Amino acid sequence: MATPTAMKHASQQGRTPSQLAAATPPVSTPFSNPAHAAFSPRGPKSSPQQFKKSPATSSLMAHISNVPLNFDSPSTAAAMGALGITGGLDVNLNNVDVGNLSGLPSLVNEDDKLKRLETIIATLDKKKGLVSEAGLERLAQRIGLDCLSEDTTAPDGRKQRTLVIAGSAIQLDIILDNNIVENISLAFPESAASVTKHVGRASEILLKDLQLRPNQSPLTKTLDDFANNLERLAVLDKLSIVPGLDCHEALAGIYASLERLHQWDVAKLREEPGMSDKSDGALSMAAMCTRHGFPVMHSKDRVGLALQYWKVLRHIQPTNEQMASFTASREQVWSLLIGCAPIIDEVMPVRVSENWLSKDVIKSEPSIDPKQPNLDWQEPDNVVLPPSEENKNAGMEMLQPDLSTARVPQVMFIATFDPPIIMSHNDWTHLYNIVNIKAPQLYGYVPTFDSLLFPIPPGSAQDPSELRAISRQRDVRIFDKNQKPALKPHRNTLYIYKQVYSHRVTEIPFSHPQQLIYMLPLLRQYAFLATLLENSFGSETKEAVPLPKRGDAAVQQPKSNVTTRDELADFMKTASVSDETVTPDSSELKLDVTLWVHPMPHLQVVFPFKNSIANITLKILEDGVVDVAEENVLPRTEDNAQGKRLTRADLGKVLEHMEDLCKWAEWIRTRLT
Repeated sequence: MATPTAMKHASQQGRTPSQLAAATPPVSTPFSNPAHAAFSPRGPKSSPQQFKKSPATSSLMAHISNVPLNFDSPSTAAAMGALGITGGLDVNLNNVDVGNLSGLPSLVNEDDKLKRLETIIATLDKKKGLVSEAGLERLAQRIGLDCLSEDTTAPDGRKQRTLVIAGSAIQLDIILDNNIVENISLAFPESAASVTKHVGRASEILLKDLQLRPNQSPLTKTLDDFANNLERLAVLDKLSIVPGLDCHEALAGIYASLERLHQWDVAKLREEPGMSDKSDGALSMAAMCTRHGFPVMHSKDRVGLALQYWKVLRHIQPTNEQMASFTASREQVWSLLIGCAPIIDEVMPVRVSENWLSKDVIKSEPSIDPKQPNLDWQEPDNVVLPPSEENKNAGMEMLQPDLSTARVPQVMFIATFDPPIIMSHNDWTHLYNIVNIKAPQLYGYVPTFDSLLFPIPPGSAQDPSELRAISRQRDVRIFDKNQKPALKPHRNTLYIYKQVYSHRVTEIPFSHPQQLIYMLPLLRQYAFLATLLENSFGSETKEAVPLPKRGDAAVQQPKSNVTTRDELADFMKTASVSDETVTPDSSELKLDVTLWVHPMPHLQVVFPFKNSIANITLKILEDGVVDVAEENVLPRTEDNAQGKRLTRADLGKVLEHMEDLCKWAEWIRTRLT
């Protein structure tokens, strides 16, 4: 008979008293076993005094997984058995059915990867690089233009590099000396004279974008401005079809027609009473803001054609050349940037002509509207592409008036709003009616006028159906009757009772410059409204500090979170040396403005006046004309001793000159008392 020997693994033997150090308790509970107590959040914690090292306890810790689970409830044990959980805590989920997960798509699919890659490329594309030979080559390749560099010798014998950037219709020669741009030359080798006569001004703008300013380091000169102008030229170059279509010539033809109309406007304004002694600049400004705009080619550091139609402080003319240069670079001008783009449905293709408007400008027949001239607009012929394999994919078949078909370019005119214009939904629809295009379909949430002009701060809840109030503070420089300056603190509050769905218009296609002329009065209306609201509630104002409640003392704002950047900003906002002679006025003026945009923009302005409250309602009409509909500030009786009595039209003219509701209110308070 064999003598029993110990097995290699203790788990192969039956349980012995030496393996279970603790006795079985009289009542079985889920955590009555020592092994279960180790998994209990409220189980007893072992200590050196309670847990002594011995062969029995060592065997228990080594084989604790073999200790079965004891439950009072048979259903619990049965449920755990159904899940495949054994008494030895061997968790087996092989029999658990969690559904067919193999058919579900991956959390990161190819579309998400592509979208993420496009986002990364767009972020990197924002930085155009620094001005250097390598930077210019990379920029040209990114835009899609050909680039070639060669060594040249300057007249003084110095070695230079000439970088040639070329497309199908443009050529740009850049001369560099040790990665510093010395000169630049733009050429249109095969373009018409109407294009080449503007080349000099375009070359000056491009050279200014690349040359170093006085005392500027080459390590800080970026390609951002140059890249924007080069991209405009490249877009027109890529859309051009040689031979057949030159987009630069098409824009030059529109400029010639609009310039002819502008010169006619200036001549007519000079014939009006009180305008004959005005300067050419004043007449040109009046034609820009009240007539048919002012076309410019390669202006305001921007290459391309633009139709200017509005300017801030348009009634205030500079007194000298230095002031004129300063205002030209600082004061905002509202423009339509005219360019070309790939064609879309319902839009006629590009046409090339300098006679969109006849040489006589107006027709011989009188106009139906006595306030509007009867302009003699023309309809140029379509551009017909010659049949060739190169033009096969660049053109499309179009039915002609004689019922024949011709191959025309797939290119259209497009106007970009600079800056973008914010207008109500009804006027946005009217804008597309002017260009004879169906308005785009709207999907998702349509913003309101006030949320576009004054975005709602992140984290704040604003119900579109409720009143919105915007409170701002600013210091207004005023002059009394003795021309003594003073700073008057204002607390301005803008109320929006009725939310109106609106749009920020950035660009719109068109087929005839006549359509741009027709939309100018509407654009000026919203440009002037935006100027009024920006001056009183915009970026140059600061957020109003909440007024303390009645009976409560003013609470000092904590300054624990004030940083060095905040201290610098406060220092820069302090009064300048010229402000030391200005007398501050501690009394704060409360100005309340209520805004409506539908059916037309109008404002209700309320402020203290004499011993009462001034309440003025004004409408912003087309062309930025102010119509005072209601007021209670003008005297109701004739007073011959006071001379000419002010009228509501005079109040509107004053606001048109000031373009500032705060200054306008102070003018009324100081002049009509």
